[in-house]
Amino acid sequence: MKQKIRNKYTKIIAALIGISLLSAGCGGSTSAPVSNKPVILNFWDPFETSENFQPAIAAYTKLHPNVQIVYTKKDINTYSDDLLNALASGNGPDVFSINNAWLPQYMDKVAPATSTSFSFKDYKDAFVDAAVSDFTVNQQVYGVPLYVDSLGLYYNKDILGSAGIATPPKTWSELSADVQKIKRADKTGYFTLSGLAAGTNANVNRAVDILYLFMLQQGVVPYSSDSTQPTFALGQQTNGQFINPGLDGLNFYTSFANPSSVNYNWNSRSDYSIDAFANGRAAFLYSYSYTAASIKQKNSNLNFDVASVPQPNLTDPSVNFANYWGEVVSKQSKNQLVAWDFLKFLGSKDSLDKYYALHKQPSSRKDLIAVQINDSDIGVFANANLTAKSFYRPDQVKMDNIFGQLIDNIILKGLPPQQALTQAQAQASAIGR
Repeated sequence: MKQKIRNKYTKIIAALIGISLLSAGCGGSTSAPVSNKPVILNFWDPFETSENFQPAIAAYTKLHPNVQIVYTKKDINTYSDDLLNALASGNGPDVFSINNAWLPQYMDKVAPATSTSFSFKDYKDAFVDAAVSDFTVNQQVYGVPLYVDSLGLYYNKDILGSAGIATPPKTWSELSADVQKIKRADKTGYFTLSGLAAGTNANVNRAVDILYLFMLQQGVVPYSSDSTQPTFALGQQTNGQFINPGLDGLNFYTSFANPSSVNYNWNSRSDYSIDAFANGRAAFLYSYSYTAASIKQKNSNLNFDVASVPQPNLTDPSVNFANYWGEVVSKQSKNQLVAWDFLKFLGSKDSLDKYYALHKQPSSRKDLIAVQINDSDIGVFANANLTAKSFYRPDQVKMDNIFGQLIDNIILKGLPPQQALTQAQAQASAIGR
C-alpha cells in the first residue's frame, strides 16, 4: 500500500516538474527553452542590418547558450517572392518579418504564441492599439513589431515663414487655407510652388496611405465586422443627415489635384513628392519617419520640421495611419516555443530600449513612447502611434492597387468620385474569390 502511494506521489511530482519545464519554455525573456538541446533559429528580415540586431541576439543567446540565431537580411525587392517560395518548399525561416497588413495572407503560414508564452492581456498592455489590431486574432498573438511608423506632416519652415504662416496647420481647413496662400503657378499651369504634395497617385509617395488616412479620419468603416465585405463606399444616416465618410476623405485628397477646387496646387506635371519637398517646391509632405533621412540626403540645407498630421476638426479624437513590419513565427518551425520566447525577448522594454539606441525608430511599446515623445527627431511619430490605425486588407498589394486606380480614375479619367469609389468597392469585393 505504501509503495502504491509512493508511486502515486512520484508520478504527481514528475508531472509538476514537466509542467514547470513547459512553462519555463514559454515564459519569455527570463525563461529557459523547453529543453537544453541545441536549437538553430533562422531569422529573415528585409530592412535591418545584422549589426543592429546583434546585441539583442547576443543577449538572448547568453541567457540560452544552446540557441543559435542565424540572421539574414533579405532584398526587399524580392523578399515576398523569396519568402513564399522558401515556405512552399519547406525551407523557410523559423522567424521572419511581414508588413502589418499581410497577416490575412499569412494566417496559414504562421504560428500564434501560446497563451502561456505571450498572453493577449500582456500584449495589449504593452503594445499600441495598431499592433493589437494588426497582429492579434481571437485574442491570440501572431506577431511582435519592433517599431511602428505613422504618418507625419513635413513642412518647410522658410516657405511657411515667407507666407506669413507662424505654425503648421492643425486642421483640414487650416491646411487648405495655407495651401492657397503658398501655391504659385506659371502661365503654362506648372506649379512652381505647391502647398501640399498630394492629390495624384503616380508622383506622390505613399499616395494610397494618405488617402487611407483621410478616409479613416472621416470615420470610414473599411470592412464589415466579420471582414467578409468591404464597406468603404457606403454612406449612412447620422442625426437625420446622410454622410459618406469614404467619399469625404476621397474628395479632400483629390481636391489638391482638382482644377475646379480652391485647393488645386498639384498635378501630373509636378515633380515626385519627396523631390519636390527636398527641392523647395512643396511646403507640405505627408510621410513616415524614415523619409527624413532621404530628404536630408537630397538637400542637407533644407530648413524643415515635422508636425502632427492635421485632423478634420479638433473636437473628435485624433486619427493617424500606421505602416510598419512585425516579426512572426513560421508554422513549419520545429522550434516554435523557442522562437516565440526569442520574439518576446526582442519585444521587451529592455531589449527595445537598447535597440532604439542603435537604430532610432518610433516605438511599438507604449511605455517607451512616453520617453520618445520628447525626442526632436521621432517624437511626432512616436506620439502619432498612440492614435494610429490600420484596417483589414485581404491582400495588401491588390487593395493598394485598387485605391491607386481609384485616384487615377478621378484625376486622369474624370470619373465622378462616387462612381469611382463604388467601382473600387466592387473590385475589393472580388479579392480572394
